[in-house]
Amino acid sequence: MIKHQLFTNLKSLPFRQLNALLLLFLVNISLFSQKREIDKKIDSISFYLNNAKGADKFLYLKRAVLLSEELKIDSLIKHTSIEYAKQSYFRKDTLGLTFSVNKLLNHFQLKKDSFSLAKAYHLEALNHKIKNNIDSTFYYFHKSKNIYIALKDSIEIGRRLLSMANLQLDEKDYLGGEITAIEGIKYIEPIKEYRTLISLYQALGNSLAHTKKPKEARVYYLKANKINKFIKLKYYREKNLVNLSTNIGMTFKDEGNFKKATALFKEGLSYDSLEIKYPAQYQILLGNLSSIYFEQGKIEKAIEGFKIVLNSRIKSKNMYRQSVSHSFLAEVYLKNKNYSLAKKHAKKGLELARKTRNTKQILECLTFLSKLTKGKIAKKYLRDYIKLNDSLFTRERNLKNQFAKVRYETDKKDKENASLKEENTKKQIELEREQQQKTIGWLLAGVSILFIGFSANIVRNRRKKIIFEAKIKQIEVREKERQKIAKSLHDEVAGDLRMLHLKLEKKNQTEEANSLDIIKENVRNLSHQLSSESFDDVFFKDQIINLISDFFETGFRVKVEEIDSVNWQEIKNAIKRILFLAVRESIQNAKKHGAAKNVVLNFNETKNVIFLTISDDGKGFDLAEKRSGIGLKNMKERIEEINGVFSIESEFRERNNYKN
Repeated sequence: MIKHQLFTNLKSLPFRQLNALLLLFLVNISLFSQKREIDKKIDSISFYLNNAKGADKFLYLKRAVLLSEELKIDSLIKHTSIEYAKQSYFRKDTLGLTFSVNKLLNHFQLKKDSFSLAKAYHLEALNHKIKNNIDSTFYYFHKSKNIYIALKDSIEIGRRLLSMANLQLDEKDYLGGEITAIEGIKYIEPIKEYRTLISLYQALGNSLAHTKKPKEARVYYLKANKINKFIKLKYYREKNLVNLSTNIGMTFKDEGNFKKATALFKEGLSYDSLEIKYPAQYQILLGNLSSIYFEQGKIEKAIEGFKIVLNSRIKSKNMYRQSVSHSFLAEVYLKNKNYSLAKKHAKKGLELARKTRNTKQILECLTFLSKLTKGKIAKKYLRDYIKLNDSLFTRERNLKNQFAKVRYETDKKDKENASLKEENTKKQIELEREQQQKTIGWLLAGVSILFIGFSANIVRNRRKKIIFEAKIKQIEVREKERQKIAKSLHDEVAGDLRMLHLKLEKKNQTEEANSLDIIKENVRNLSHQLSSESFDDVFFKDQIINLISDFFETGFRVKVEEIDSVNWQEIKNAIKRILFLAVRESIQNAKKHGAAKNVVLNFNETKNVIFLTISDDGKGFDLAEKRSGIGLKNMKERIEEINGVFSIESEFRERNNYKN
């Protein structure tokens, strides 16, 4: 019935109107079909996210990310990438985190969405945290925080500062942790984001407690306790109460007020099903209570409590904390003059502490064993203690310096970039003003076409020159930053790694030493890649010759043509560096990927334009094929940055030509 009505109405219309309606009808059908396809993909994403459980969890999450990219919906891309990253972090999956970081960075490049960049830095920090790269973790937390400051996102600023403060406390940088926590509180207190605020209060309290200020620490623990009632989720509210009972009790213990401390520990232990719901908090509370019994001379009660804690930690398979329990038991039995049991627990504690890298307990157990053994064995334990203690002191000092340096260097770099951006903006305004003046002059003067064309040409050339000089200056500033980073990597980080490598070798920790040696070489290689050649000290032609000699190999030949046709002394170093990098990348590609035997570099200069043609007799590649490498992309971006033109030609045949 509907089809017939439509056909009848259309027949009565003029031919042009009929065509227009038919076209509109087809367009509507097409749009409806596209909408159905989009809705179908969105439903699939929702399905993958809701069913990301068990063995298929990561497969489903990855499909959700890829589908979001197909739809190009910003909110979905960010949400799925972050969700995938969360699960990767819980599994300690660095590859999964790297996958999410790359997706967010790509999204930032396409949409200039600063939130994606800030989140990418946050995830990169977590990636380094898994790898135990403490300084890099702190660096990326700091970078992420600075972007959130620009976005004026107080919640995320506070969370990043909390992560930084906790990292500093873990590495015994208590003063640095205190300063960072106070900075975070300034952002979070006004907006009353209670979960983060409670954690910041506790971090500040912990830093004060570690610096022997129990009364001041208790003020912040009590502040946290006061606002804990605003936490809606019962799990977090109860867990905070138990933690705060522990922390407040410890401030009284540190003051020697064992009565109040005991009352608070017992109050915490009275929570219903505490060991089942919050086993870690139960163990800490009972351990702290047992330590008070020990200090009061109630040895049997202390031993009983420490044994219960140890069994609970064995049950929950917490080897790190088991070493703590064995250390406490060794100390109690030593005090009670039961030397055989003290020695037994000290040895077991040392074994577990070394497995879990619990350095504090390693030191304590070595101390006990040096007292419980005699002769050469006792001396060996004492030597091990001294060596480890010295290395830890050096590491802590270096990390404290590194934390401060990261904040200083990053802030300084951000200020320099902001200054450069402001300078470029001023130049842009100047250019726009000149353009306006040119237009007004053309309207008012009424001079001849030739004069107007001549004036416009001068202004245009000047504009190009200003923009070009601004770009060159940007390149030079970045180059200086690379040099600083390369120097720091080579002189400081690699040097520190070398000293640590020697210490590990002396301790016969060969496997760790070899692993560290690989890291050291990677750092050195990275510093060499970042550092660039100086064209002031060595001429461009000589640099090219040195580069070719590095690639010299039987069956692989690089030929240079007409390099002397260019007056290199008049060419800016920034341009020479970009040409040098292009030559190096092209030779590497031809040799590694193209299986070439001959490469030809041809230089030519015509009317202030330098032509560089690089050709080889390798196997070539399909230009239409999507490639995963970034070498050619980087080369193209560098050349276009200085107003250059970059092109590639490649042919498939038995002996293909590759030319760029």
